[in-house]
Amino acid sequence: MMFSNERAFYRRKCDHCEKDFISLFPAGASHPVYCGPCFWDKWDPMDYGREYDFSQPFFEQFKSMLARMPRTGQQVITPTLVNSEYCCIASYLKNCYLLTNSDYDEDCAYGAALEHSRNCFDMYMSDECESCYKGINLRKCFKTFFSFECENCVEVYFSKNLKGCSYCFGCVNLRNKAYHIFNTPRTKESYFQELRKINFGSYAAVLKIRKEAEEYAKKLPNRFMTGTHNINTTGEYIFHSKNVRQSHQVLNAEDCKFCHFLWMANTKDAYDFTMWGGDASMIYECMEAGGGLSRAKFCFECWCPAHDVQYCMELSEANSNLFGCYALRNKSYCILNKQYSKEEYGSLIPKIIQQMNEMPYISESRDQNLEIRKIEYKYGEFFPNELSPFAYNETIAQEYFPLTKETAHAKRYQWREPEERKYEVSMRAGDLPDHIRDATDKILKETIGCEHERKCAEQCTSAFRITPAEFEFYRKINISLPRLCPNCRHYARISQRNPLKLWKRKCQCAGTQSQNRSYGNMTDHFHGSSPCHNEFETSYVPDRPEIVHCEKCYQAEVI
Repeated sequence: MMFSNERAFYRRKCDHCEKDFISLFPAGASHPVYCGPCFWDKWDPMDYGREYDFSQPFFEQFKSMLARMPRTGQQVITPTLVNSEYCCIASYLKNCYLLTNSDYDEDCAYGAALEHSRNCFDMYMSDECESCYKGINLRKCFKTFFSFECENCVEVYFSKNLKGCSYCFGCVNLRNKAYHIFNTPRTKESYFQELRKINFGSYAAVLKIRKEAEEYAKKLPNRFMTGTHNINTTGEYIFHSKNVRQSHQVLNAEDCKFCHFLWMANTKDAYDFTMWGGDASMIYECMEAGGGLSRAKFCFECWCPAHDVQYCMELSEANSNLFGCYALRNKSYCILNKQYSKEEYGSLIPKIIQQMNEMPYISESRDQNLEIRKIEYKYGEFFPNELSPFAYNETIAQEYFPLTKETAHAKRYQWREPEERKYEVSMRAGDLPDHIRDATDKILKETIGCEHERKCAEQCTSAFRITPAEFEFYRKINISLPRLCPNCRHYARISQRNPLKLWKRKCQCAGTQSQNRSYGNMTDHFHGSSPCHNEFETSYVPDRPEIVHCEKCYQAEVI
């Protein structure tokens, strides 16, 4: 994760065409940085090829080669983007703004891991949605707002874990229901009558409603893991998968272990694979890879139908039989970006692997007690941390495993101080109109100070603007203006997900006849009136307040 920067953006000039653009690298980076069009068309990666030197460790040679080569400033497939130049780690977008790690979207903004969606704002980990706002883990939803873990839902507000529901407010664990408020059925007429009483356009009113909905949800049971249509799986947020173990946020995968964030469907035979997927197979120790990639080991940023590639970065088109290569397209039998014949390649690779084991790259780090330890990187390990082009606090490692500056330095990780931003804030967040109806077009000219004022550890940008597209969206759905910058809003969303870790726990269902039960159906449970003794692995930390049930008890409780 120390190799993946999703949210630290910088304004700088392209080192080739000298045009200003938004980049994942600041000005003054130690290597050339190109904008998307230049990276795709204005240089030849083969010009940087070199002979393999058996007197030096492999990673030293690879690091030396990278230092001279241009890096893409945005990690996007530039030809697939239409009017979406302010997005990173993305492809196939149209009219999108500040999306990261997202694909096949249109008219969307401020999202991460958003796929195949339209007209959605402030979303995380969602797929095939339209006209949704502030959703987390939504699937095939339409006009679903402030909701979590919902699928095939229409016009749902402040709800959690609904499937096949429509016109629901503040509901939890419902299936195929309509016109419910806090799980209580209403007539169609009374439902809309109650909704008209709710002041959705007011920021203060929405904060109050969200708190009420969260308190209600705490009274109802949670399934030990989030996922559907799985066979033999452990982890969290796993869908339509088989034989997937110790993994998180995985869609349509089979025979995988220790995999995370495989949002794109169809991954097979993968181990230690972090991020993306998409018809990927036989993947080991890779980061940000997929798109038809197969038989890949120790690779980073390879979005292509390549196969038999090892220790490669930034592959974006069909390649095969590459070792230690960067940014090649439609190439085969290359080592350190140098072309070889098939026979030469086949002869060299075993010798290089042997040399990597006999002459490992040595790195120094510190353990949990901050004692210096030497790490040997032989063949079979991912790239050493120091080959990452980003500082620790610029990457998603900081999102999932946050460190202080002092601890990062002690561990000998890179750390970058935030750039000084001299924004002339014209309006404080606290001075924004409470209701969207009171906001005029003048708001589009304001530079709004983030409510956090950069006092948080959330990559706060200190200020933000309201774009015409989002202002139109807020007016249309009658939602108040945000008070936080896009980065702080992202951190607020991801704080609601469970950690990337599993704990062994016992089902908390106390039995059908328990006098303490104040939720769910009175359906008989398989264990009768006695407490359930089923055990499982779950991402719910044992001391958390949520009620966590095993599969059988949860199904018995779901309305």
